Parts: sequence; structure tokens; C-alpha cells
Amino acid sequence: MKYIIESIPRPQCMGLFFLLITFLAFTAGQIRNELILTLFGAVFLTVLGYSFLGTLVMALVLKKQVPFMSVRILSGHISAGKEGELLFARGMGSNPGRGGKTGGGRLPGILARYQLTLGTRDKRRISHIFDPGALKGGFSSFAVPGRGAYYGSYDEFLIFDALGFFRVSFHIPQDAGARLLAAPGAAALPFPVTVRAGGSEQRTELHYQRTENLIDHRPYVPGDDPRRINWKLYGHAGDLFVREGEPEPPPHSKLLILIDTQADPALYNLEEGRRGVDLLCENALAAVLEYAEGAEVLIGYTGGGIRGGNAAELADALAYPAALPFAPAGRPADFPAASAEAAGEAELPRVSDRGILILALPRSGTEASALDRFLKKRAPQQAVEILFLYEGDGPEEAATTCVSIYRQKGGVHARSIRL
Repeated sequence: MKYIIESIPRPQCMGLFFLLITFLAFTAGQIRNELILTLFGAVFLTVLGYSFLGTLVMALVLKKQVPFMSVRILSGHISAGKEGELLFARGMGSNPGRGGKTGGGRLPGILARYQLTLGTRDKRRISHIFDPGALKGGFSSFAVPGRGAYYGSYDEFLIFDALGFFRVSFHIPQDAGARLLAAPGAAALPFPVTVRAGGSEQRTELHYQRTENLIDHRPYVPGDDPRRINWKLYGHAGDLFVREGEPEPPPHSKLLILIDTQADPALYNLEEGRRGVDLLCENALAAVLEYAEGAEVLIGYTGGGIRGGNAAELADALAYPAALPFAPAGRPADFPAASAEAAGEAELPRVSDRGILILALPRSGTEASALDRFLKKRAPQQAVEILFLYEGDGPEEAATTCVSIYRQKGGVHARSIRL
């Protein structure tokens, strides 16, 4: 394992302050010929000298152990708001094993710490510092502040004096991928989804003709597919009947849920944008849990890919969406569905034969966005439902305006929901 010395032991703010006091004490003592000021300066100089030399010596002693230090996050898949746990280990170097004393001994007032630093694309941060020599079995817990895919290109092994004068930092490279996925919790009440679609390739029995003959009907009982209810007959008789001669729709519907992670800066600051995208993901997960048993559900988000799988895998996929500026600099990110089909990427699932549910935050502007570009590229016959979700009164007017604008687009059903 490679490592980088971030800095030679260097004075921090407090160190500069003590250095200044030392210089002034010696100068005043020499000018005024006062022994007390000279002794005072000598004490400060001694403290600074010990801090500098102690930090340097400990850095040289522990330097050989750094390449063999490793940290493994025990569960890279957790729920947002819970605690993560890691395992610190040393191998092949001096004093190998989990936790335990860091080899080479310790100097009084000189500390050695390991720092785990993780962050999401929308700048959520985890910074966890622990003493490797004080761990029981090498295990340490840390708080996960919220939903997200947390990355960290390197950890740090720090050696510094207790007064904070000097510090040496060794960088320990880590994998480039997400090291921790904090999945959202599901919203309490899933909203109804009306855009589920599917084909007939899975039905093998004979197809029957539609009939209005009362002989081919029977009373509705709980558990019958509501899609077989004859609503015209209900309007006349006032009771529910199901058609016996009409085939049920295919047992597996196809649904693609897209998360529009762009947050309008005119309505949301960074913290509000993160919370807004959290709401979208929580409600998307509620829809997954509600419909995944009878539907083939895929998840996608602005600037990311399309993911499928079971409910747990889709929950992990919902850790990745991160709040993005509504008008980012450079080339804007697109929905994966639009870019994938336009580029003919065969490895991604086809989306043109799916019902599409888009969860988005209200926006105040009418400039083109990933949502607008997707609607222009979709198949004209493809059904799309857009839900603008928000909290509080602030975005209400913008949400109402968005609904009226997008309802004018063919094949689009738009709604706003205050949570």
C-alpha cells in the first residue's frame, strides 16, 4: 500500500501563537534584562521543541506501519441515520493484528489517530477519528448523517502533539467506488401509481372476447383483479361485477421510476435541496415496496444509470441520487433512459415499452432541463406520470405552475403533492 506524507511537521495557529509569545518573551527579557521573562520564554521554547521533536520522532517510528494499515467498513449497506461499523487491522508490519497497541511505543503528549473521511456528491460528510491503540478487537462505530452514496479516495493516519502545534498526515489510498451506501427509509404512505405498463408475452392461455352479456359476469369478491370490473354495469346496477370472458392483463407490469435530482437554486439552498431529493427517494422506495411484487421495477436518476433487482437492491440504488444544481455549469446531466436509448446501449434495459413515473422537485424557471429533454426524446405513445413533491408552503406556487405547464405535453399526467 502506498502512502503520502501530507506535510512535514508544521506549526498550526496555536503553534504560531506560542512561537510569537516565545520570541516576545526572549526579546523583552534581553532588552529589559529580566530573568523571569527569559525563563518564561525558555519554558515556551521547551514546549515547542518537545512538540516538534516528539511529533517528528513518532512519525519516523510509525512510518513503516502505515502501508500495512487497513480499515474495512463491515456493512457497506445500511439505512440512513443508523451507525456504521468499521474494522481496523494491521498486517505484515510490526505488531500485526486487529486493534491493539500501535507498535513503537508512545511519547507523552504525542497522539496517533486514524481518520476515516467520506463524502457524497452533494457534500454530505462523514469524518470519524479514532485511536487504533484503544480499540477493542479493532472495531469502531461512527454516525451516518443521512442518505447517500459515500466515497473516499483516501484515509489519513495522523500524528500530532496534544497541544495542536504540529502534525504529520499520511494518506492511505482507498478504492474509487462508493464505500458506504446509506439507503433511504420508505415514506409511510405510498401514492397511487397509474402508469404501470406491460406486454402480453407472458400470457399462455386462450384469449377471450370482451362481452357485455350478464351471463358472463359474476359478483366481485375481494381478491379479484379490479381491472376486470365492468364499470359500465356498475353505473346501471350499483353493484360490482367482473367479466368472466375477459382475460386479465399480464401478471407482470413494467415500471421505470426516474428521480430528477436537480434542485432549483431559486427555491432550494444546498441543505434544502438534499432534503428535497431525500423526499423523492423515500417516496420512490415506498412505490417500490408497494408495486415490486406485481411489477418489474427499474430505478434511474439524473446523471446516473438504470438499476433493477429486488426491493433491497433497489433501496441501495436509491442511495446514489444526489442533489444537483438546476443549471449546472458545462454539459448538463441527462436522465439515463433518454441517453441510453439514443446511444443504442444494448446493455441497459429497454424503457420504451414501460410506464414511467418521474419524481421531481418544483422549479420556478422554464428553461430546458433533463426532464424536458427526456420528454422530447421519449416515444410519443409512452405514458409518463410526473409527481412534483414538496414540503411546506414555499414551493407550492411553483409546483402548481409546473403541473399546469407539463399537463400540456402529450401523454403526460402531472400532479403536485405536498408531503
